[in-house]
Amino acid sequence: MSSRVSEKQRRRAEREAREREVAARERRSRRLRAAGTAALAVVAVAAVAALASTRGGGGGEVPKGSEGAFGAHYAGLEQRRTRAGVSTMSSPTASLHIHPQLSVWVDGKRVGVPANIGIDPRRPPGDMASLHTHTPDGVIHDEGQGNATLGQFFAVWGVPFSRDRLGPYRASGGRAVQMWVDGQPSRAFRALKLRDKQRIVVSFGRPAGRPPVS
Repeated sequence: MSSRVSEKQRRRAEREAREREVAARERRSRRLRAAGTAALAVVAVAAVAALASTRGGGGGEVPKGSEGAFGAHYAGLEQRRTRAGVSTMSSPTASLHIHPQLSVWVDGKRVGVPANIGIDPRRPPGDMASLHTHTPDGVIHDEGQGNATLGQFFAVWGVPFSRDRLGPYRASGGRAVQMWVDGQPSRAFRALKLRDKQRIVVSFGRPAGRPPVS
């Protein structure tokens, strides 16, 4: 009799151990699923924030495919800066600090001018280009360049710009590059001299009689 009782107890103990193991596996599985969901949520929030920063606010959605074309472009920054004749913060060519503001539009939709153009985070602060941005609102900082042009800024940015091209877009089929400075049409394009508190609007699309607004 005692042997039968012992056998029943052993089987019950084994069954309970298996049930505990199954319950433990289920708890681990639930924790992993919850962690995966949280990670996906973080990635989604980060993606939305990154897209918002490239838009620069207002003006509807960024044109499809333009986000990368108008990014900060750190690759090749040093070479572009040198070719454009732009100094660094460690060796300025002038003693001034001015803040023109640039907005860029494509087909009636605003394209964000990103933060940290000209500031490669992998390089020392002194290597920062004297033409740069700090915030995604289009404010250009000329800290020591002096007599700078809009073309030099676009060169540092790494975005092609001329009277017939804006980033990946080329004038054709009734679409053109236009520019306004302080509300007035301008044909200076790359040669435009940057001045403090200038408001520069560059647009690509169907020609318009006045600059787009947010």
